[in-house]
Amino acid sequence: MFFGEKLQSVRELNGLSRKELAIEIGITEQAIWQYENGYTVPKFEIVNALKRMFSVKAHFFYTKPFMSKVSNIERIAYRAVDRSSRKKTKMETTFIDFAHYFLATFENKLHLPPNTFTSLRDDTMRIYYKENDPTDKTLLLEEIADHARMKLAIQHNQELLYKLERSGVYILEKNMGPTIDAYSTWVDEKNAFIVLGNQKKSAVRRNFDLAHELGHLLLHYHIDMDTLTKEEHREVEREANVFASYFLIPKQEFLEDFATISKISNPKSYLDVKMKYMVSIQALAYRAYHLGLLAFEENRYFYAALNRYGFRNKEPLDDDIAIVRPGKIRALLDLVFKNNLLTLPDMLHHYQIDCSFLESLFGLDKDFLQQYDASFRSDYYDHEKIVPLFAK
Repeated sequence: MFFGEKLQSVRELNGLSRKELAIEIGITEQAIWQYENGYTVPKFEIVNALKRMFSVKAHFFYTKPFMSKVSNIERIAYRAVDRSSRKKTKMETTFIDFAHYFLATFENKLHLPPNTFTSLRDDTMRIYYKENDPTDKTLLLEEIADHARMKLAIQHNQELLYKLERSGVYILEKNMGPTIDAYSTWVDEKNAFIVLGNQKKSAVRRNFDLAHELGHLLLHYHIDMDTLTKEEHREVEREANVFASYFLIPKQEFLEDFATISKISNPKSYLDVKMKYMVSIQALAYRAYHLGLLAFEENRYFYAALNRYGFRNKEPLDDDIAIVRPGKIRALLDLVFKNNLLTLPDMLHHYQIDCSFLESLFGLDKDFLQQYDASFRSDYYDHEKIVPLFAK
């Protein structure tokens, strides 16, 4: 029996509409709709084309679905420019469903340290909605940012990604095109995901993306993002940006460092401070301006110089600061497969998928999983299991 819902799920996982998939394999959009809804069964050559495209075995489409729906479109926090495509957001929920399912499969084999990130979220809610809070949320956002930095034990911004992963956040990379930087979501009220675009981007801008999405996860996890008006969404984005600025550039420390800048209206004077905080020159000027350290005219001159130097899109040191990549999932797979808690060949057979399916899902380097396949074969042909041909 051909399961059309599995075709739909891997199509959405790969970000394809029915029309786009139909063009790829040379059939009609109506045919794809019929396959997915069980009205017709694809021919053998169509199934072969589908399996090659989606890195699965042909039998994948003839076995019962194993994944359940756990993510919601209402919980995905996109940037303002990204939320115009509801179709795209819906497909990202499928990606989260697959990632969540396989991560749970791996983690069920382990005794993991407790997830501390949910307690940070609960702390944030208590601060954000405490009694007698001011009408202006600025002081609250600063308090929340300082508390988050303390709870995550951030000493240097370069360790932000690692500390988030250690606290329990799942951070993944995937190709989301040139217009989407990142997004975040909660699953089952206890599992937080941040998904980063893998398009080439500087380390300092990625740091701000991480802090921005951290702001969404802590401040807006209870909000239905799909029903916000444009004005409400702008306010949510503003809060996440302000939080990121406060979190990455703590006030008291920055006041001391700002005093060492020789010419505050010249972007080139900020390079040492950029290296310390691992944020863009523009983010530093934004923080300085809102702290009253840059006057209006100084701020105007700063941005005029920024344009004159061509620093809007690429700044000095951007190529010199190494980009930190997620490591938690790689470590998880290494622990599970090296200790034979699961064997890669058995897992691929059980789910009827190829290595490249998991590598694509988790943003792993091509052929990353081959090392565990070789390890399995080595264990199988252990010398103790080989019958000697000649008597000793």
